[in-house]
Amino acid sequence: MRPGFTLVEMLVAVVVFSVGVLALAATAALVAGHIGDGGRLTNSAHAARSVLDSLASHPCDELASGSTSRSSADVRWRVARDSTAARVELSVATSLRRRQLQRDYQALVPCAR
Repeated sequence: MRPGFTLVEMLVAVVVFSVGVLALAATAALVAGHIGDGGRLTNSAHAARSVLDSLASHPCDELASGSTSRSSADVRWRVARDSTAARVELSVATSLRRRQLQRDYQALVPCAR
């Protein structure tokens, strides 16, 4: 018997290698999709923080409810005031690959006396 591999051993090795490469390619596509979703979620969180910071920079009596669209995120907010603070309820809607995601935030903006 000569040293080396038989044809059957080579075919089995090629099949095993092919399955591994296909699994790696499928996983890479899935990871790339998740990275894209993560980027969209980060942008929506930045949009929410930007709106909250903008609202906090105004005097309490000038705060009003509203909405805007920033970096692929739809942001809506409601403002309820009392004598000491304004309560801001903020909702951010973002389109991901397979679904629409909505996050709700709340913040208190103190009123200066």
